[in-house]
Amino acid sequence: MSKGVQPGRILVVDDSESMCRVLEALLSGRGHEVRTATTGAHARAAAQVFDCQVAVVDFRLPDVDGLDLIQELQTRRPGLRAILMTSYGTPALRERVKAHAGYGYTTKPFDNERIVEQIEQAVAAARRETPDDAPPAGGEAASR
Repeated sequence: MSKGVQPGRILVVDDSESMCRVLEALLSGRGHEVRTATTGAHARAAAQVFDCQVAVVDFRLPDVDGLDLIQELQTRRPGLRAILMTSYGTPALRERVKAHAGYGYTTKPFDNERIVEQIEQAVAAARRETPDDAPPAGGEAASR
């Protein structure tokens, strides 16, 4: 884990199960809590029960555009950081990603250390925006 980065909660969404397994192994090996999903529907279900700080999402999923999924997840959890992965990088797509705050972008194949560093930077940014004692989005602190 990068110096000073506390473990984070990361949702990895890619239609390739092997890509999910690789990222899960890399990130959980560094102390992060990771959930994976291979479709937008599975990602939505996971996000209902897993309060992730960062979503790493493939651009081309079988049932949804990755950018649309990220926007939906961010609506449910303001402050969520996201990294869009794609094998189909174009200047137009890069510009679409840059237009959204809290998004990162990487092309596949990627260097393992670089993607982990990028994800850990996103975890740190999310942690600065949403301290651990803040109630999760969509919920309120319990009253006594």
